[in-house]
This record gives sequence, C-alpha cells and structure tokens, in this order.
Amino acid sequence: MSTLDPMEAKWSLGAFVLAAVAGIAIPAYIIADNKVTKRGKDTIAVAPDAKLLGGLLLLLCLIGFLALWKRKRTLVAFDLFLLGFGFTLFVGLVGFVFILLGGWLLLRAWRLNKYGTTNTKAIASQVRDRPRGRDRKEAAKTTGKATAKSPARSGTPKAPTANKRYTPKSAPRKKIPKPTE
Repeated sequence: MSTLDPMEAKWSLGAFVLAAVAGIAIPAYIIADNKVTKRGKDTIAVAPDAKLLGGLLLLLCLIGFLALWKRKRTLVAFDLFLLGFGFTLFVGLVGFVFILLGGWLLLRAWRLNKYGTTNTKAIASQVRDRPRGRDRKEAAKTTGKATAKSPARSGTPKAPTANKRYTPKSAPRKKIPKPTE
C-alpha cells in the first residue's frame, strides 16, 4: 500500500514541479509588485511574509520529491495536502487542485487496503458478488467466519467468570471490649 504506481508517480511529479515553479514565481511577483501595502493610515510589509511562505512551499516541494523518490504514498499525499493549504493563501483554486490530488491518492490507498486493487471494475465485481445485509450474516455463520456483531464460535455463550481483579470484602473488625473498672 505504501508504494505508488507509475501513473500516480507521474501525476505527483507533475504536481511537485508545478508547485516548485509556482512557489518561486508567485512570491517573487508579490515581492516585486508590493513591498508595502497601505491600509488606511497603516502600512504593512508584504515581502517578509511572501518570502517565508515561498520558502515553506519550496521546503514542502523538496520533502515531496524525496517522498516520491522513496515511493511513499502517504507522505506524498500528506505533502500535497500541505502544499494545497499553502497555495490557498495565494491562489485558492490552485491550492484546491493540490488538495484534490492528495485526496485522490488517499482514496486509492484506501481501495488498495480494502479490496487489494485500485482497479474500479475489479472492485465493482467484488462488491457485486459479495452477499449483502442479512445474507451476509448467514453466509458468515455457515462458513464459520465472524462478523463484527457475531462471535467467532457457534453454540451457547459461555457463562461469565469471576473478575480476578475483584477485591473481596474484608472481615468485620472485632469489637474491643470496653475496660471495666
């Protein structure tokens, strides 16, 4: 599940190259165009924020390239999410494209984990052949497999045993007779 197939690697590589180029170009444009933003009487320096965010985007791209080189699906998807959130500050639509690509990778990982394949037609045939509802519970009982709500063994349930962590009541204290004079 942790490895990427060639199509996912190609899409991820394209996304990271686009993010690296945009991570350099967009902050450079903002720095060149707006060194200071005026808001009423106050002025706000924009350049340090753009430099910081551009550096963060480039760092995330570097981490993404390393994860792609090692073919780690979860790290690539997480890195695409972070890049998407970083780009939503500059250009919202571009950020959502990266978030969508990361979600697509996670969806394929979930399909691979649950069904053993990412092929949609193979998954559909598995789901079609699988019994549903009450038939599924009956099929699990006949084959001996446990479902989430039924116990693994058949027959009557075993009687509960005493809890070994139970501390028994202590014996009552003996009354000390009062001294008589």
